[in-house]
Parts: sequence; structure tokens; C-alpha cells
Amino acid sequence: MTNILFDVVAIVLIGAVAVHSVVLHIRLSRFRRALAEVGDVLPSLNASVGRMTAVSNGFAERLQADLQAVESRLADARKIGVELAASRNAAEDIAGHLERLLRQHRRTETPRRPAPMPRELVEPKGFAARVGLETDPEASFGGRR
Repeated sequence: MTNILFDVVAIVLIGAVAVHSVVLHIRLSRFRRALAEVGDVLPSLNASVGRMTAVSNGFAERLQADLQAVESRLADARKIGVELAASRNAAEDIAGHLERLLRQHRRTETPRRPAPMPRELVEPKGFAARVGLETDPEASFGGRR
């Protein structure tokens, strides 16, 4: 009976190995087909990667050129800033010097008062005569007391 039991176990094991071999064969054939499809797709994928590399290289070159342009503009702006600061300092020095000269000129200049205008030209006609005739303060109110 042990022989029969060993034979049955051996047949089950051989059947399991056969089923496993069939499953492996199916999987390997699918794998071969997938590899064949990848082989067909691989050149187009390689070309796509090449195009993406070219685009990224072009973008990097353009970015580098733009960065150099920005750096040159910044350098120009710094140079202009230095020149403007120097011009401002020179203008402030000149303004201080001119202010000092103006103060010195005002000190040396004596203040001149204009000659007073004659009273006849300033007062209305007849005002001087009325003031001269009416020296009494009560008379200026119409003679009322």
C-alpha cells in the first residue's frame, strides 16, 4: 500500500510540475511578446527622449543667455548708480558752495531802503488840505459836541 501511496503522491507532484510548467510557458510567451512590443516602441521612445533632451538643452542655453543679459544690465545699473551718486555729491557740493557765496554776498551788500515817495503822490487830492484845515478833532465829526 505504501507503493500505491508513493505512486499517487508522485503522480500529483508530476501533475503539479506539469501545470506549473504550462503556466510558466504562458507567462514566458507573454513576456516575449511584451519584449517584442517594447522593441518596436523603444526607437520612438529613444527619439522622444532625444527631442526632450534637445528641448531642455535649448531651454538651458536660452536661460543662460537671459541670465547673462540680466547680469550685464545689473552691472550697467550699478555703474549708472555710482555715476548718479557721484553727480549728486558734486551737485550737493556745488549747491553748498553757491549757498555760501550767496550768504557772503548778502552780508557784503548793505540794505538799501528806497526813498520815500512824496506825500502828495501817496495821499488823495485834497486830503492834505483837509487835514491841514481841520486840526480840531471835534470839527471832524461835523461840529457836534
